[in-house]
Amino acid sequence: MTSAEWKIPLYLKPADFKYPDQLQANIVIALDRFAGQVGSRPVILSDYRLGDTGEHGRGLAIDTTWPGHEPLEIWDKANAVQLFSGLGIYVNEVGAVSFHFDKRTDRSVSAPATWGAVVTHPLDADTGSHVQLNEYTAAQVIIDIIKKKGLGLISLLILSLLLYYLIKRR
Repeated sequence: MTSAEWKIPLYLKPADFKYPDQLQANIVIALDRFAGQVGSRPVILSDYRLGDTGEHGRGLAIDTTWPGHEPLEIWDKANAVQLFSGLGIYVNEVGAVSFHFDKRTDRSVSAPATWGAVVTHPLDADTGSHVQLNEYTAAQVIIDIIKKKGLGLISLLILSLLLYYLIKRR
């Protein structure tokens, strides 16, 4: 984003990002508007990634956490606002939940690409790349079960650990 474009966001600032000048304005502005609707700022985990051939490498994706909010609250709001063309939710082996937001150009925001995953690997803080890649998209099943049954975060963690155990047993 240019310095002139950084005057638009109300909640997010260049200091929130590792590579603010590599980000596209549309993803930052969308995440900023979403932060206004949530009523708080996210913690940015990852933004632009050098060498990434996907949305992160094109400055079109941001990974976050949202402390103080239930993960399904953030997920439901992100789906409802139609600001993003890609939404992901991740649960790691210790139950921490993070979100992926992107503005990919191959999808409509009225029908965003969505997914969930149990992530059993840490991210390298310097590069944003996975130390050991081992993702399981079956976590979307967990999210669907929780949404349909109205279960809370504890249930999400228990089901995530169960899924992790079942996959590891293979």
